[in-house]
Amino acid sequence: MYGRQVNGRTSVPPATPLSRDRILDCAVRLADLKGLEAASLRAIATDLGVHVTSLYNYLPTKDALLDGIVEQLFARADLPVGELPWEQWVRRFVAAVAELARTHPGAFAVLLRRPVQGPGATATFECGLAAFRRAGMDVSDSYGAVKCVALGVLGVCVEQAYAASGSEDLQTDMSRLTWQDFPELHLTVSAAGEVDVVAMLADVLVAGLARPHPPRAATPSPAPPTPSPRGR
Repeated sequence: MYGRQVNGRTSVPPATPLSRDRILDCAVRLADLKGLEAASLRAIATDLGVHVTSLYNYLPTKDALLDGIVEQLFARADLPVGELPWEQWVRRFVAAVAELARTHPGAFAVLLRRPVQGPGATATFECGLAAFRRAGMDVSDSYGAVKCVALGVLGVCVEQAYAASGSEDLQTDMSRLTWQDFPELHLTVSAAGEVDVVAMLADVLVAGLARPHPPRAATPSPAPPTPSPRGR
């Protein structure tokens, strides 16, 4: 039995107080072990040894739980914040999200289901938007640039997370594709393991965003409504 003797009785150490951070730590751990769907409020309560209703004061709904997992993951990631050049923001953001996918392969799936919420999690996007604005982009283009970077890295990192989960690797079945009809694909199989797709993505994004973009056509203003004829 745990505890120590006090006046002839064994004292039981107090349980760790329940808190939002403790709940979210548990959620991330369960998601990484068994997948995101396993990190339900009921499963978390069971793991923590409390009744599920005890969690509702901290995370009243499943969406609140998922938003909290996103917040927790971003707090653990080395995401770029502060004032820095846009190229540096792109490279650091891509590297940080890729590392997040490899470190938390199960919980990472939440980023495909919920938007980022809260000042802590969104600070890196404020940093990116400001960096592109300082480089001369207008509000629309800076938003487009940050959106492209975020969606691009999420797409690549789904594969990174899957590989890090230890699941059976899914590859194209080359046995049904002949060399005669698919020579490039067969050559690619031997080279695929040598490609750092995360680093290549960062290079492609920086090169593409550095190119001058043609001005967008101005959106025509809507025509004023035609007045209805008055009856006599």
